[in-house]
Amino acid sequence: MAELLTLARPYAKAAFAYASEQGAIDTWSKVLELLSATVQDEAFSAYIHRPELTPNEKVKAFVQVLGADQATVATSNFLTLLADNDRLALLPEISAEYELLKAQSNQTVDVVIESAFPLTADQEQTLANRLKQRFGSEQVNVTVEVKPELIAGVVIRAGDQVIDDSALNKLEKMRTRLLAQ
Repeated sequence: MAELLTLARPYAKAAFAYASEQGAIDTWSKVLELLSATVQDEAFSAYIHRPELTPNEKVKAFVQVLGADQATVATSNFLTLLADNDRLALLPEISAEYELLKAQSNQTVDVVIESAFPLTADQEQTLANRLKQRFGSEQVNVTVEVKPELIAGVVIRAGDQVIDDSALNKLEKMRTRLLAQ
């Protein structure tokens, strides 16, 4: 999985840089989302992975899916680059990375808080305010998931950062130290 993200990141950065330059960040977001869904479709994926198809034919298939209103020269060129490098299968990862870049540019952070118990609105707001400060963001979108197996505390996930302050994690660390002695 990490390898796919490593391969996808430069394409996402290039697409985002171009979209930013053109003032079309939201348009590219929608196009990449559609392309991602298309490549994940079983029937389309089987068609696209036929060995007799040339990269140009693959691009034409994607352009037909996009339709005349979204198939710009830039998206066609982007798809050609991916097809020539045999990277069309990376479209879901490219789309996800693009969305991360978009959120960073908007100074928005999506955070998942796993808690052993349901959080009150005040607790959630306090955590959101502290996370705004920590990440230097204007907005933090919080999703709370209740996971009783944590015993107590919280696990906070923001992108690839994880803050684990759960009792389960502390017990696991203690267990590891005791077994190491």
